[in-house]
Amino acid sequence: MNPATLLQTLNPRLSALQLPTLTADTLAALSTTVTVERLTHAVHCAEQNDAGARLYLIRNLPASARDMPAPRRESTAAPPPTHPQPTPAPSSASTPTPTRPQPMPTPEAGPPVGAPTERALPDPRSRHRIYATKAALLWELDETRQHEPTLRLEAAPATGAKLYDWKQKISLQLTREELPWVAATVLGLTPHCEFKHHGPENNKGFRLEHQGSHLFVRVFQKDRPLLALPINAADCFYLAALCLRPLRQASPWLSDQGLIALLRLIVQRMATGGEAPPAPLRAY
Repeated sequence: MNPATLLQTLNPRLSALQLPTLTADTLAALSTTVTVERLTHAVHCAEQNDAGARLYLIRNLPASARDMPAPRRESTAAPPPTHPQPTPAPSSASTPTPTRPQPMPTPEAGPPVGAPTERALPDPRSRHRIYATKAALLWELDETRQHEPTLRLEAAPATGAKLYDWKQKISLQLTREELPWVAATVLGLTPHCEFKHHGPENNKGFRLEHQGSHLFVRVFQKDRPLLALPINAADCFYLAALCLRPLRQASPWLSDQGLIALLRLIVQRMATGGEAPPAPLRAY
């Protein structure tokens, strides 16, 4: 597709997404780092409300387009009344008394720029809780210090029937190296995975292992009791769907089917004899 036709196709879609449009120069600069196929697929995913694809477009647009000011919202307040002020009657005294000027009414102003707005409720699809007799897990979408999408894992001990002490939780963040293997294990593409050396003292870790009818999860930290619980088929389904979200955000040009096919190929090539990959020397 020639540049002129591509611009005629993409610019209306970018405008509908409230993203800056491209010119021939910005398209030429963009093509040195992003292929047309990736750009087109990212626009398609952003039109499906994929936040990762929108972030990908914002990060990869040329700086001159990305720094364009956002459109200002017009005020809907009614204009001020224009009734003339009454003329004061002349004073009977020899020296006239000056009258104080009356302030003109101003239009009703909206909330100041930057004022806090009502906080939106978190997306329930961005996290998944799993409860068992001895412990509970929270899997949640997160972002690394390098602004890469990933998952956070938290485990809390049980203190009674359906009661859990989240103040004593063990919390860790999956690295970009661990996330694909965790997704592959939850999907059943590899039998187990284990990663250690999490936390500032390198004393945290976790292990996922298929045990026939369920997936068994262990979360551990030095000098702390082991937190372990089984995950049934229903929870595995929702956890697998959650694992695919940060992978799709990091690679918006891939569909879920493409991600699973790629994970299967990597596991077949790199996992020798069904063994999971070794733990990294240090997790961050």
